[in-house]
Amino acid sequence: HTEIVHDRGVLELFRGCVRGCRFCQAGMIYRPRREKSMSTLLCDAEEIINESGYDELGLLSLSTMDYSHIGHLVHDLTEQYSDNGISLSLPSLRMDAFSVEIAKEVQKVRKGTLTLAPEAGSQRMRDIINKNISEDDIVNTAAEAFQNGFRSLKFYMMIGLPFEEQEDIEGIKDLIHEVKTATGKGLNLSVSVGTFVPKAQTPFQWCGQESEKTVREKQRELKAWAKTQKGVRLNYHDFETSFLEGVISRGDRRIGDLLEKVFSLGGRLDGWSEYFRFDLWQRAMEETGINGTYYAQRWFDLHASLPWDHISCGVTKEFLQKEYKKAKSMVTTPHCYDGVCHGCGLGCRKEGTLPCDSE
Repeated sequence: HTEIVHDRGVLELFRGCVRGCRFCQAGMIYRPRREKSMSTLLCDAEEIINESGYDELGLLSLSTMDYSHIGHLVHDLTEQYSDNGISLSLPSLRMDAFSVEIAKEVQKVRKGTLTLAPEAGSQRMRDIINKNISEDDIVNTAAEAFQNGFRSLKFYMMIGLPFEEQEDIEGIKDLIHEVKTATGKGLNLSVSVGTFVPKAQTPFQWCGQESEKTVREKQRELKAWAKTQKGVRLNYHDFETSFLEGVISRGDRRIGDLLEKVFSLGGRLDGWSEYFRFDLWQRAMEETGINGTYYAQRWFDLHASLPWDHISCGVTKEFLQKEYKKAKSMVTTPHCYDGVCHGCGLGCRKEGTLPCDSE
């Protein structure tokens, strides 16, 4: 018998996100941010544990550490359930000392790997994607985690981002080197490198993916470098899967014919690598006359009509265009929780939902 992935109870703290990362579709379409109250979450936790029998509870949201009462919630849950061997888990953490303290509290029952998401190695690229963290934030958080007993860290990174240059790839190497230097011996660092996939309803919806040749060259370069670094393990997503994600994410109604054709050719459970057959997708594209490269790698004009323009998630196209231009100029936008409205179109200030503590 084999456990399923994420075999734990899930406690969703809130919907939406205030961070505004320009590659993130969920952060745009799930606005505005809506929190659950502490009392509701504690009741939900009790019901999940009693009804499911799980011995682990995941505190999940797009940016879990932004929950207004995260410290109190973790303390209360730990106090109530740690004696019964029930542990808490967190997704990737914010880059600050408070996150490390919370993670330390969470892992009193069961130690695990601490996950951080710098996304990009260079400050230039982090400004482009609006990550709003500095190299010092990343290095200091990793060092503090190590000093607090975390010997295994995981980094989420991305390549192929819009306006990326070779210096940004070098930045990934430099960042990892700085982290290893700051922590000293004994740190095991796992680096997961994803390939950028443009998503509808984001500031990067106009941007195309990089070519297979370019992506594979960057993957080989980083993999070869990582092999020379003690205590660093690097893995990356295969190009074919990322490419098809790009085709589907920016597709129009004709992609429906492609999906039907793949299914008729025998494609099943493609999200599992052992069942994934890229040859079926290639054959289906040939038979339907669909050019996958056109969808995944084409850069759209900023004022072009897009296949999803008739769908509104509340965030205006004008706001996305403004964020795209700011990305090109490497200008960041502070997150909404600082109390400043950036005019995305939702009218949170007008409706009184920023910040929102409603159910």
